[in-house]
Amino acid sequence: MLAGEVDPGTPPATVAAYAALFPDAELVIQPGAGHFPWLDDPAYFVTAAT
Repeated sequence: MLAGEVDPGTPPATVAAYAALFPDAELVIQPGAGHFPWLDDPAYFVTAAT
């Protein structure tokens, strides 16, 4: 799972709670990103998603 560091709609704490429900989930917090991390830093998003 990936969360934007400054996402007001689904903040990292909320995404972390969702990730905790899945034993094999990995959480990545994209620095400086908001609700659309793929627009904020596409290169980081692609790297984090692979």
